[in-house]
Amino acid sequence: MDGFTHSSPQHVVWKCLDTLGMDACRFSHHGDGWQISGTAIHRTDDTVANLAYQVECDANWNCHSACVTGWLGSKNLHFDIQRGEDGLWMLNRVPIAKTEGLLDLDLGFTPATNTNAIRRLLLQPGQSMETAALWLDTGDWSLKPLRQIYQCVTANRYIYSSPDNDYQSELVVDDFSVVTLYPNLWEAID
Repeated sequence: MDGFTHSSPQHVVWKCLDTLGMDACRFSHHGDGWQISGTAIHRTDDTVANLAYQVECDANWNCHSACVTGWLGSKNLHFDIQRGEDGLWMLNRVPIAKTEGLLDLDLGFTPATNTNAIRRLLLQPGQSMETAALWLDTGDWSLKPLRQIYQCVTANRYIYSSPDNDYQSELVVDDFSVVTLYPNLWEAID
């Protein structure tokens, strides 16, 4: 496994810092791997979103499936996301081009999926690694590859960057690698 020895589920509630909203999430053992499940409710532009999510990871935190359901204003959303044996991701059983070999899933509406990447990479202070994730972009609600760089500053601080989006932020995490502060976006309140 990954050296983390937490047998009971880890829970967190985040509040949005850039809009009105919250996200309640649980990280738990599920079979031989891990499950990340939660519900995010927040205002997006001029409408409200209510999104339930469940991400399945193996014992090493490699993502292999996810389901996102809910609504955004009057629009219903349903994403059944699976990684096939060939490594290609599928959305509602339709292959997504250029997604072979992506091990992480980044749900753009929650900080929950930073944890699986941090736990999978197992970086030590001073180390950094570039990786790529299958990203659910809330700008157009599509799935696409996203280059990401995680740099471990200390055991509880990571610089996260997305070079293609010219984005960088310093994340604060707890001992389980759950984000407690994502500046200007999310803060754990429980």
